[in-house]
Amino acid sequence: VNSVAVLPFVNVGGDLEDSYLVEGLSDELRDQLGRVTGLRIAARSSSVAAMKQGLDAQSMAVKLGVAQWVEGSMRRQGRLFTVSVQLIDSRNGLALWSATFERSPQELLNVQQAIAEAVIRKVLPEAEASVPEPATRNPTANELMLLARHLEQQVRERMEVDEEILLETIRLYRAATEADPDSALAHSRLAGALIYLGDVSAAEAPIFKALSINPNLSEVQHTLGLFHWASGLVKEARIDFERAVELNPNNPKALQDLARARFYRIDYTGVRDMLERAVELDRLSLEPYGTLGTFLAIRNHQAGARELLGEMEELFSSAAAFRAMAAIWKILGDVDKSIAWTIKARDLEPDNVLHVAKLAEYYADIGDFDTALALDPQ
Repeated sequence: VNSVAVLPFVNVGGDLEDSYLVEGLSDELRDQLGRVTGLRIAARSSSVAAMKQGLDAQSMAVKLGVAQWVEGSMRRQGRLFTVSVQLIDSRNGLALWSATFERSPQELLNVQQAIAEAVIRKVLPEAEASVPEPATRNPTANELMLLARHLEQQVRERMEVDEEILLETIRLYRAATEADPDSALAHSRLAGALIYLGDVSAAEAPIFKALSINPNLSEVQHTLGLFHWASGLVKEARIDFERAVELNPNNPKALQDLARARFYRIDYTGVRDMLERAVELDRLSLEPYGTLGTFLAIRNHQAGARELLGEMEELFSSAAAFRAMAAIWKILGDVDKSIAWTIKARDLEPDNVLHVAKLAEYYADIGDFDTALALDPQ
């Protein structure tokens, strides 16, 4: 019952320069609500995917498995933004609460806080849930972090390391830490961007700074785990991921990484449950499905893996999804299906050499070396 999706806010004004503020307000609100005990928040990736599918809001709520959703819009009018927001009951589509704010960009933090307070009061009326602090209370740091996050999401969604954009992301996060040295999340996100860039040694100072400011944030502990994992300290990473899940059992990234860390050390305790939980929290994101499918296939849970593949086929139609399904089919021993799905991926993205390389590998697996060599002479 206590489940909410924060849908991406709509930039009604259409000015692309405002996109990062509009996107950032909903992202930060989602993260802030995600730190409330007893409240389940649909993951960002699924909320964004639901919007991109062009579904009506009630259909999105059903797909995301939430009882309520928050939707909003922003419009710039001169120096002010008009923010309109509603909390909707998914059962009947009626607004449980609505409000309109007219504020300057520097006051968007106050808007975010007001929305968070209202949502918590409506969704958890009998609980004594306190409103978590936002990532920063400093308007300058907030704007820097919103722009940095906007750029970082662009890179991560393409699943490639765009060094130029990442370096700008890092510069912005670093400026945010200077504007607000006491923001644990500013330091943590700086460390996360550095890890993604591959500069693990540079991530050490900011992640331990974040830890010294507030060790009780799931995001900070998760980033610490990523730092230890990238440093080859698998045991330490597992402990960090466990702490991240303990602090927020609804953190799908932490759940997946804890499951991977246990699986890596041949400890299967709770792994399937964690991955199924990650799928439940992030229903429209490919990554948790791929991770769960790989685990089920490796552990020879044939029926479960095949059922999940059926769900993936219904939900996803991207080249990345086809490649993920192909990989799972290979583990299950059906390389013919691996070839068929990889051909679909290649047909969608004919210029992607990775599809051709995988296709060559699968043909080699079935002994068709002529075709494999014709596809990939290397």
